[in-house]
Amino acid sequence: MKEKILFVDDDQNVLDAYKRQFHRRFKIITAQSGADGISALKEQGPFSVIISDYRMPEMDGIQFLSTARELSPDTVRIILTGYADMNAAIDAVNRGNIFRFLTKPCPSEVFINAVTAGVGQYRLITGERELIEKTLKGSVKVLIDILSIVSPFAFGQASRISKLAKNIAERLTMERPFEVELAAMLSQIGCITLPVSIIEKKLKGETLTKDESKMFFEHPSIGEKLLSNIPRLEGIAEAIGYQFKQYNGKGTPNDDLKGNAIPLTSRILKVVIEFDTLKNLGYNDKNIIDKMYKYSGGYDPNVLAALDAELMSIDKGFIVRSISLTDILPGKILADDIRDVSGTVLITKGAEITNVLKFRLLNFARYNKIIEPIKILELKDSDTKIT
Repeated sequence: MKEKILFVDDDQNVLDAYKRQFHRRFKIITAQSGADGISALKEQGPFSVIISDYRMPEMDGIQFLSTARELSPDTVRIILTGYADMNAAIDAVNRGNIFRFLTKPCPSEVFINAVTAGVGQYRLITGERELIEKTLKGSVKVLIDILSIVSPFAFGQASRISKLAKNIAERLTMERPFEVELAAMLSQIGCITLPVSIIEKKLKGETLTKDESKMFFEHPSIGEKLLSNIPRLEGIAEAIGYQFKQYNGKGTPNDDLKGNAIPLTSRILKVVIEFDTLKNLGYNDKNIIDKMYKYSGGYDPNVLAALDAELMSIDKGFIVRSISLTDILPGKILADDIRDVSGTVLITKGAEITNVLKFRLLNFARYNKIIEPIKILELKDSDTKIT
């Protein structure tokens, strides 16, 4: 299969010359402006090499190649200009990460060698990445297989929480939710150093001895050390190291990190691991989420709200927010029934709060106890990232 090359120049005669020169060796795509070049990148990419003229109306070659770098970072970029000034060359290299800066008129041999070298560079980049990705996937598979053999209880929990962790990450509009899923799958890898009896006792809710507890709560740091030696898993390793860290700063590791300074993936792991542990003890979803809300200092409220929405099968794009009765505002949609302490449903899930309904609720609460907090739906703006 021929490598694809994109030539961008505002002179159609020049583009036609490029086609004649290279069409036998490469698949040639041409564009007469930076805007057309960007469209070609989006619609016909990826390209091995882009060769752009420097002087073009509206968007010059440097601006175009800088944008091209964002859209296709692996593509090798070459700029060609009749204005051989050093400042332009420096600017091109700094802003567009240019592979070659060629001047017009460029000898045919030099030009062909530059394009050929660019294709070679692209093959090197993509080949190395493919090798690393395959090595990474292989390493991860080996680790997970080892966990399943050495510590089946820990493996079972990792398998159960991985999908839930990914779904929460998607609700929080994280850019790479698959990394959270991978972190969940590897979250228990440190358990390979623990006796199976300790993990079994922990998952059954039995009390650990002081020594057993110390050993158990060290497994995240062991997992972090194991994974930190694998390229591209450094961030996941750190997240696993903080999976027991509470949102208020308590817990392990014993350092000053708290709140949003704790990695978001760690905050998700904290929630899903404790949810799964309680679920394994026989609690139902509602009891678990209520119990976790009561210990709000231990969990990121945004992550807890996303878990609540996931358990209630609320449409993606929404999270559940718990508020007091006095804070409820007209226009809000109820995520759960509002009940009094006897269990009587006052307003059903899905209802929109109006001024009249709020007034009636507040009056009712003067003489009867309403169960709080009230759960409402809140739209999670897809453009807003929780950190």
